[in-house]
Amino acid sequence: MNIVIQGAGRGIGLALAKRALREMADANGDIPADSHLFLTARTPSTSDGYSALPAGPNITWLSVDFTNEQSIGDAGATICGRTDKIDRMICTAGVLFDERTKPEKHIAELNSQSLLYSYQINAVGPLLFTKSLWPALRGKHAAVIASLSARVGSISDNRLGGWYSYRASKAAQNQLMHTMAIELARVNPAALVAMLHPGTVDTNLSKMFQRGVPEGKLFTADYSADCLWRVLDGLTPTDSGGFFAYDGSPIGF
Repeated sequence: MNIVIQGAGRGIGLALAKRALREMADANGDIPADSHLFLTARTPSTSDGYSALPAGPNITWLSVDFTNEQSIGDAGATICGRTDKIDRMICTAGVLFDERTKPEKHIAELNSQSLLYSYQINAVGPLLFTKSLWPALRGKHAAVIASLSARVGSISDNRLGGWYSYRASKAAQNQLMHTMAIELARVNPAALVAMLHPGTVDTNLSKMFQRGVPEGKLFTADYSADCLWRVLDGLTPTDSGGFFAYDGSPIGF
């Protein structure tokens, strides 16, 4: 089994990497020699993920920065050079606010730099990363490709407005990944592509917006990762291209 987790340096990505290792282990808790976990972070050696899951015979860390297309291509080439078959790939990158962007409440706050940056991380990055792994996704094996989206990226569910960059970039991610799912089905009918809403998770991304979260709806990264893993286990190629919540319920685009 070969699993790729993009964004495993912290948060949900790290929790998914730990879940992946548990799935790969045999009855004795050992990782078979023919199984490998490929993990990425912008700077792996300084990440929490690298400290928790250091590189070893079954774990390879790679540097991927979604603002640097070369790093995406280089990582994909390395992974495809190690294996011709990826069983599961999950892309977790996402930006809501940082020093270059923030969720806009009003149209007056919009600027092109923030919009384009959000698109680069939330929409373009996951698609280019999938592109870099294409040789190991096509074929006849049951490849599972997932990208973490957000319910606010649903156009049909948008009743509050605001958060222009984040909403639009997540909607774009859904469309790009849905389009890719159609193409992948032609070269690997056994493949599944899904966009996933992880819920509101207690990570850096949500820190500024947790005050209004209903009781019991602020999830730990481990809980969300377990939910998402189970959702992917329950989907089939007939669901490919769909958008699903952490509880498995479909979300309209």
